[in-house]
Amino acid sequence: MSFRQAPQGSESGFTLIEVLLAVSLIAMMATVVFGSLYVTMNAIEAARAKSADEQIVRRTLSLMIEELSVSESRATGPWMGINDQRDGQPADSVAFLTMGQFRGADSAKDTELVRIVYTREGDRLLRFSRRNLYGLTDESIEKIELATKVKGFNVRYYDGKSQLWLDEWDGRGRPAAPKAILIELTLLQGKAEPVTVRQWVSVGAS
Repeated sequence: MSFRQAPQGSESGFTLIEVLLAVSLIAMMATVVFGSLYVTMNAIEAARAKSADEQIVRRTLSLMIEELSVSESRATGPWMGINDQRDGQPADSVAFLTMGQFRGADSAKDTELVRIVYTREGDRLLRFSRRNLYGLTDESIEKIELATKVKGFNVRYYDGKSQLWLDEWDGRGRPAAPKAILIELTLLQGKAEPVTVRQWVSVGAS
């Protein structure tokens, strides 16, 4: 009479080694999946941040083009371009008169001509506007932050008479505004190298 041999543990189920290998594989797969998801989310956030920065730059340059293209130089507000540096980077300032959207304003002190100043302070590009050119106080001065993460703000001016590009412009000794302007705006891009955006502006363009 023969007896069937009892089944071994390896035949009745998984061994401990097989279970550990399966758990390790699942852990590796989870790590890969979550790692890919993390990289993807970071890429999406970086793309959104870059897109937001680009929109700010476009809006800033659009405003500057609009105001500079119709800028004027008068005795009450000469066209000024000051060449300066801060922390070893360009930090120019531009001051001029331009037409403001103040027709029909309630205050009789408000004028259509507005004094505008662009300047860099730290990592910010600022715009100052003064609606009352003849006021003795600073109540009519408005300050707006145009952009952040600004490393450099460099401006050059084309003199139509001498046909030369200049680093400064002093409207007190010149009869008119520059014929054209070159704006160079250098922006920080996180860990990446700073990027410089250049924009030409024709002054007096219709």
